[in-house]
Amino acid sequence: MQKLVFKVKFLSDIVLPASSNTEGKIEPLDFIAGSNFLGMVAKEYDEFKDTSFDVFHSGKVRFGDATLLHEGKATYKMPLSFFHEKSNDTFLVNHHLISDFSQFTQLKQKRKGYITQELEEVSIKHNYAQKSAYDKERRRSKDSFMYGYKSIPAGTEWQFIVQYDDICDDDLKRIKDNLEGNKKLGKSKTSQYGQVEISLEKSVEEVEPKGSGTETVLYLKSRLALVDKEGNPTYDLKHLTKVPLSDDNIVYDKCQIRTSNYAKYDRSRKTKDSERVVINCGSVIVLKDVDGKLEEIKNGVGIYLSEGFGEVLVNPAFLSKNKFSFKAVTEKKDEDEEEIKDPLAKFLRQKEELKKKKLDFANEVQEFIDENKTTYPTKMNSQWGTIRSFCYNSSENEIEEKVETYISNGVAKDKWQGKKKTNLLEAISKSSNKLDFVKLLSMEMPKVINSSKKEDDKKDEN
Repeated sequence: MQKLVFKVKFLSDIVLPASSNTEGKIEPLDFIAGSNFLGMVAKEYDEFKDTSFDVFHSGKVRFGDATLLHEGKATYKMPLSFFHEKSNDTFLVNHHLISDFSQFTQLKQKRKGYITQELEEVSIKHNYAQKSAYDKERRRSKDSFMYGYKSIPAGTEWQFIVQYDDICDDDLKRIKDNLEGNKKLGKSKTSQYGQVEISLEKSVEEVEPKGSGTETVLYLKSRLALVDKEGNPTYDLKHLTKVPLSDDNIVYDKCQIRTSNYAKYDRSRKTKDSERVVINCGSVIVLKDVDGKLEEIKNGVGIYLSEGFGEVLVNPAFLSKNKFSFKAVTEKKDEDEEEIKDPLAKFLRQKEELKKKKLDFANEVQEFIDENKTTYPTKMNSQWGTIRSFCYNSSENEIEEKVETYISNGVAKDKWQGKKKTNLLEAISKSSNKLDFVKLLSMEMPKVINSSKKEDDKKDEN
């Protein structure tokens, strides 16, 4: 199959919950499911006409999961075959290559994070924010409606691959057009989250295969959903191929898998589909005497291939080492920055930095107001409200363009002539935090102008 490689850059924090529940501790996903990208293209489902089945249901087009990029290099979910001594994680071993377990005291499995082909360990950082629902009638936070979001920070870069085979050029162009550009992703997209930029890349990093004798090692790059002969969902590894394998083909004691189940929500039908049972990405399966079926496995395993399921790497080189250690990943730090290990100290430092940033752009807003409060008349209150509404569905990169379009071409463009327009656009362009600057300015400017007008009216009365 041919491939299109796309890069996803987070323009704002992104919320990717592993569950649709709204109560309890909800863990975030550490990958972006391919169904998100399929959904972006499926918004124009009817435009594909006679080819809609081929593009979205046949498996001829596969929207792969997005995984983290580290310094431009592709990463892979932590293989579940990686173990280390519970009291010492300096050295790791591949479970399927251990012949004598008596040499270890107690092994512990690595489960979280990513690795590169060069065995660098990469982790995903998360931000946490406490939120409250809004009471429109009382114009304040809604009682007993507090919730928290754990998000992946802005600036993070990801990569996903769209594989395709035997589709027309028009469909291929339509897929590209619907994926490229600024898009919405994840939960709470109408709030401060969800802004991403997707761009088409030129090449993809291929994984180097390395044989392991009579045994074949499969690494699940994406989730895997299997069905038996009757079409029922199953975890039975014998159904990796269309003609089921035998128990002799599967080396069960060397396999390391984790499973999960979930019910996908279908927005078009506004209901949940039947529950899916899946083997999670990062799982490692060891087979033997299956050389004749490797080509079938490489082409995709199981069902839901259009959503990125079933992508398998055969004998990847990073699973061929018996004993190894992760290569050190150097993080860029400021010269004066001291390493802080205590979680409470890290939290307090993060809060202090956030306060400093808020103070900086608050000073920018106040400076603009002091210099321009006589420039803007009170009759522009509704225009400031419109500008404020842009802040709730725009990213840092979009807000300046939206404001400029509104005051240059909107219905109220005549009110934004001369200094009113140039001063505002110049201030937004220079701001260190454009989105927050516009939001705070559009809230405070009407207050200041109205207050000044009341003072002038009192003077006139006296």
